[in-house]
Amino acid sequence: MKRNLQILLGLVIGIGLLWFLFRDTDWNTFWQAIWNADPLWLLVAQIPIWASFILRVQRWHYIVRSTKPVRFGILFNATQIGFLANFVLPLRAGELIRALIVARRAQLPFTRGVAFVAMDRVADLFGLAACMLITLAALQIPGSILPAPGALGSFTPGMVRSGTLVAFAVLVALVTALVLLYANRGLMLRINDRLVGLVSRKLAASTHTHLEQFAHGLSVLRSPGDMLKAIFWSMLVWGTFILSTAAFLKAFGVDFPWYTPFLIQVLVAVAVSIPGPPGFVGQFHVAFVAGILMTVSGAVPDEAKAIAITAHLLNMLATVAVGIACLLLEQAGLLELTRQSVQAQQTAEEQAE
Repeated sequence: MKRNLQILLGLVIGIGLLWFLFRDTDWNTFWQAIWNADPLWLLVAQIPIWASFILRVQRWHYIVRSTKPVRFGILFNATQIGFLANFVLPLRAGELIRALIVARRAQLPFTRGVAFVAMDRVADLFGLAACMLITLAALQIPGSILPAPGALGSFTPGMVRSGTLVAFAVLVALVTALVLLYANRGLMLRINDRLVGLVSRKLAASTHTHLEQFAHGLSVLRSPGDMLKAIFWSMLVWGTFILSTAAFLKAFGVDFPWYTPFLIQVLVAVAVSIPGPPGFVGQFHVAFVAGILMTVSGAVPDEAKAIAITAHLLNMLATVAVGIACLLLEQAGLLELTRQSVQAQQTAEEQAE
């Protein structure tokens, strides 16, 4: 029942965001923008998208090898099948599926696979933090953020700066908490049990399990060199996001300031962190459009919507195509992997109680 409610809530959020974004759309302008897009720049935008598939796995490699060397092909298949699941299934099912595949193929406990995925997300946060810092620096430039016309209301430099600062502070607090968890796991777990236990003993047991999984994943910190390498590859991954976004803007003839792709990626990252529908439908589009309207002078909202739809669609097609190929290589079914990963998670939580 709880999962069904979460799925329903995600669908409501996605539909609501799409309605909000497209309710006043001039479809002639929208389709004309897509028709006039430069196919060469759209092709260029694909290069960093496909490159990111390789770079993400290379980043994860330095985390996983802290416990046991795992072949690149196994990590690649697990990662791409996980991304495929995130695009077509609810509740970010791909995270558990990725953990399940790498744990099975490397003959490790499922909880260790979950820890690997969790630590990969931590490394990913460093790339996001770098984009946030660059965005904050850009906000100091006079006139860098313009009022957004029409569909999305008005944004001021102060609003965007405050929102980015809050998101950055949360990010720093999260990383700090994880480091403290590594330094004194017992203390952090006792704090969790007492504080969360005041609300619900069942919730405290669940968060206790997740914190332990994070603590196992933090074993990569025993090798500063591997951690630095993972962070370095995370920066490269985020660089591909920036380049791809810039290419999409070029494809539609947008004359944008240098910091526009950075702001777009920050907004998209924050938006998709909120529970929503499969494929981040609605969340991705509203954030992408907002980034354009806030930074590009004279931007037309309907053209910005066309760019967001195109960017999301081409990202999705690449992810789905590679994910299906990896599924065939693994000789596995997506729904069956979902069922098995959920079952493995439930078993892990029961054992922790």
